[in-house]
Amino acid sequence: MEAEGWKLQDVWAGTTSTTMRLAGLWLLYRIALALYNISPFHPLARFPGPKLAAMTFLYEFWYEGIRWGKYTWEIERMHEKYGPIVRINPEELHCNDGEFLEEIYAGGGRIRDKQQHFLNPTAGALVHASFGTRYHEIHRIRRNAANKSFSRTQMKNLEPEIHELCQQFIEKLLKWREPVNLTMAYGCFTADAITKYCFGETAGFISQDGWKRNHRAALEGFTQSMYLLRYAPWTRQTVHIAPYIQDYLPEPMGNLFKELTVNMPRYVREATQGKTQGRVFSHLIESDMPDSEKTIYRLSGEGFSFITAGMETTAAIIAFITYHLLTKPEIRKRLEEDLRDVDPFHLDWQHLEGHMYLYGVIQEGLRMGYGISQRSPRIARTEDLIYKSEDGKYQYVVPKGTPIGESSRILHHNPKYFPDPFEFKPERWITKDGKRNVPLEKYILSFSMGSRICLGINLAICEMNLLVAALTLRVLPKMRLYETTADDVNYDHDLMLPMPRKGSKGIRAVVLP
Repeated sequence: MEAEGWKLQDVWAGTTSTTMRLAGLWLLYRIALALYNISPFHPLARFPGPKLAAMTFLYEFWYEGIRWGKYTWEIERMHEKYGPIVRINPEELHCNDGEFLEEIYAGGGRIRDKQQHFLNPTAGALVHASFGTRYHEIHRIRRNAANKSFSRTQMKNLEPEIHELCQQFIEKLLKWREPVNLTMAYGCFTADAITKYCFGETAGFISQDGWKRNHRAALEGFTQSMYLLRYAPWTRQTVHIAPYIQDYLPEPMGNLFKELTVNMPRYVREATQGKTQGRVFSHLIESDMPDSEKTIYRLSGEGFSFITAGMETTAAIIAFITYHLLTKPEIRKRLEEDLRDVDPFHLDWQHLEGHMYLYGVIQEGLRMGYGISQRSPRIARTEDLIYKSEDGKYQYVVPKGTPIGESSRILHHNPKYFPDPFEFKPERWITKDGKRNVPLEKYILSFSMGSRICLGINLAICEMNLLVAALTLRVLPKMRLYETTADDVNYDHDLMLPMPRKGSKGIRAVVLP
């Protein structure tokens, strides 16, 4: 027995020694890699930025994972110190120059991949959705199959349904007497619109008793877990056992996994069985995509991305616009005058787009509401990108294969393009002769740009025109903000989406009798 005990001790000692050696080798590797990252031999060596950021992802993690979504603030500070292009982690650059957008977010067949570090928060079926697709060629297959469903022509065909939902929503809001979170309420409208188009029937969020039950719970699960998944990507494997453990997970993550593994597959299965003819998923099933792209699993990820993207960003921007119309009566009065020839009970998207001040209000909402506020880098896999600032002071060659992006939160407040950038000024979008200031639109990143521009841009613009017009003419004269200040509106941090200060209850309002 004593001999066996010595043998066990020897085994234990040997295992411990091996583990320590492996840990030491790993540590030496990480130190060597960090030193290489800031050495002259690294392809990004000549780009300015903090040395710690160039050495290791821990610098970024400090602002994102520890200080919780604050890296955009730090990136903005870097630009102020170092110039228009900065190195923000060992492999990635960030730009703050609107003239370079069309190079970074190129279209026209130029190859643009997504960065894996940015995609780490996607898990399970989301990895196979168009939004979570890394490589350009696969994205083109998936995107081309869906483009027809979200064209402007198709949205015009869908407009009567959106109009009907808009009127139902306005009627409910006018009868509601309790304080309401506007983003949540508007999300019921946008979620019903996108679910009806995708699956043939609404999710019933407008008709429910109250405003709380919608897809926001699942979306919050995604955003609340994004930094864990980004910096510990091995945790993404949890999604594969989610059906067995989701009842024991933290509520946001449980909601996310339930949506991905239970609800979305059910919706998609009904579409594949021909129950929703003429809708998005029946179009996808009938498309010429390979059969491997039409599985319930992959399309469930597509469905989740369609629903959440089509719901939250549009709702949040309309809530942002509502806040500014309620706190700036002179802007609301001018908008009411602009819409004086509009019948609020019979709205027409094309007619509304001819109203310049409404256009300015919506564009300013997009500018200051950001859409997705966090950077979304692209990789030019096959070409170097040549950057030269207008004044000639800065010149760089961005090596092919390098992730580089811009942030709407930073770009949209660049005074070079938007004087008084923190002021809500719809008139900046209208020229002196009363037309759209179209050249300014190229500096708006709310829907991204290029080959990966937001698929639902036409749906979002249609919804914004109809709902903002209806609110202005029928609801806002009776609506008052409720325990809401600028701190509940202004950007504080990123959870991919722009978020106000922690503890905020959001933009809330009441409708008077």
